[in-house]
Amino acid sequence: MSDRPTLVEVPPRFRVVIGPWDAEVDERTIVLCPGHAFGDGRHESTRMCLQALASFAPRSGFRLFDVGCGTGILSIGAAKLGGEATGVDIDTAAIAIAAENGRRSAVEGRVSFATTWPNGTFDIVVANILRDVLTELAPLIVARLAPLGTLILSGLVSTDVPEVVARYAPLLAGRRPEIFERGAWRTLVWRLTARPSP
Repeated sequence: MSDRPTLVEVPPRFRVVIGPWDAEVDERTIVLCPGHAFGDGRHESTRMCLQALASFAPRSGFRLFDVGCGTGILSIGAAKLGGEATGVDIDTAAIAIAAENGRRSAVEGRVSFATTWPNGTFDIVVANILRDVLTELAPLIVARLAPLGTLILSGLVSTDVPEVVARYAPLLAGRRPEIFERGAWRTLVWRLTARPSP
């Protein structure tokens, strides 16, 4: 890793610092030492997820579940917005990196990371992972979403969208997502306004 940090601006809310950072960490700065974990703010899908959080998260007091948390960047972003976040990843090394990034970003009291899924439901569920994993985990992901929650799925290209929408729509009472795009990448956002039918 370089001795100089890389700064990534993610308008309108976040600044991501990748690498060593000795300055004071403010309410918009996410400090990362990525290691081999995914998600340092430079990839389009990660940037769209951060922007979706900034746009759609409640102003405070919400709970976020981060599926495939990688570096923990999305969980940390949620904490910077006033929420509490739980991240999971199958990679134990990523969990350790995410916890360290939470400490570096001064939100360690509002984020937690593990390899096992938590119980309960969350106001926001975000998953920035591959199409095949999103389709396989769909029932588990939707089961963690609160009745009036927001679901953010990313890591998708345009040809992935029909399959992912077809998989999730029946689990969400037929609701259709908003689709956001940046270059080749797509992010799907469901904002629930009523309890899904059983």
